[in-house]
Amino acid sequence: MDQLRTYGGRPGADRRDERRARLLSVGRHLLTAPEGPGGFSVRGVCRAAGLTPRYFYESFADAGDLARAVYDECIAAITVDTTTALGDLGTDNRAAVHRGMTALVDLIAADPSRGRLLFSPALAAVPEIAERRLRSTRMFVSLVGAETSGRVELRESAPVHVAAELLVGGVAQVISAWLDGHLEVERPVLVVTLAETFLALGPVVAQGDPAADH
Repeated sequence: MDQLRTYGGRPGADRRDERRARLLSVGRHLLTAPEGPGGFSVRGVCRAAGLTPRYFYESFADAGDLARAVYDECIAAITVDTTTALGDLGTDNRAAVHRGMTALVDLIAADPSRGRLLFSPALAAVPEIAERRLRSTRMFVSLVGAETSGRVELRESAPVHVAAELLVGGVAQVISAWLDGHLEVERPVLVVTLAETFLALGPVVAQGDPAADH
C-alpha cells in the first residue's frame, strides 16, 4: 500500500501506527464526551483527527470497530495497573480487596473517561460498547477473585453468581454517580465503603450453594 512506503526517512508502518494512535485518542475523546457520544462517527473522528477516511480504514473496518478498540485499550490498562497494585499480599484478603478497590477508583479518578467508558448510561446505546461491557464489567471482581482464589476454596454456585452480579452492578452505579457529582463523598470514604461491601459478601460466596448440599 502507498501509505506504507518510506517517506521523509520514516517507515510507512510507523506513520500508520501513529495515525492509529491518533484515531484511538480522538475516538475515546468523542465517545466519552460529557454531552454524549453523538459526534462519534467515521466522519466525525476523521474531522477531529485531521485525517481522511482513507487513513481511518487502514486501521479500522468501521466506527464500531474503533469503539471496540478504544474500550479494549482502556480495559487492558486497568487490568495491568490493578494487577500490579494487588501484588503479592500473601493470605491477607482484606488488604487485597482494599488495595484493589483503591487502584480502581484512583485509575478512574485520574482519567474520568475510563469511568464513562465502563459505566456511563449514555454509552449503553453504542452496541459495540454494550457488548464489550457484558464481557468485561466483571474484570475487577475477577481480578480480586483471582488474587484470593489461592487462599479460599470457592465453588461455582448460585450465590457466587448472584454476588458477582450485585458487586459489578453496585460498583458501577456508585462510581458512575460519584464521577457525575451525584454522590458527594470523599474518595477515602468511597474506597473503604466499596471494599467493605465487597468483603461483607465474602461469607456468602464461600458458603457456596446451600441447595447443592441437599
